[in-house]
Amino acid sequence: MLYVSRKESYTAKAEDISKEMQIPKIFLMKILKQLQKAGLLKLKRGVSGGVTLAKKPAEVTLYDVILATEKAVALNRCVIKKGVCGLVSQCPIHPVWLKVRKRLIEDLKEINFSGL
Repeated sequence: MLYVSRKESYTAKAEDISKEMQIPKIFLMKILKQLQKAGLLKLKRGVSGGVTLAKKPAEVTLYDVILATEKAVALNRCVIKKGVCGLVSQCPIHPVWLKVRKRLIEDLKEINFSGL
């Protein structure tokens, strides 16, 4: 997302992204497909194909990208999945994880790709 957002009206090749960002191409293709499914990128196959933005960099936040690739933002699984830990009701750190997660999400939503 960072590579493509630097070149807003540009169609990037996966090979170029892979080399410049030092991401193995097989792994990169999985990420690109997740970002496409989330409506953040457009992928086109073929000789004239490549990767382009589906939205302007200012409209895409770090939160959007993390949600597209990770499905949730959390530092601990107990804050995103109820019942995963039987100690939640008596755990002194659980409210802290909730507070930190909330603040992290707020901050991630404020950071867009036009500012990076």
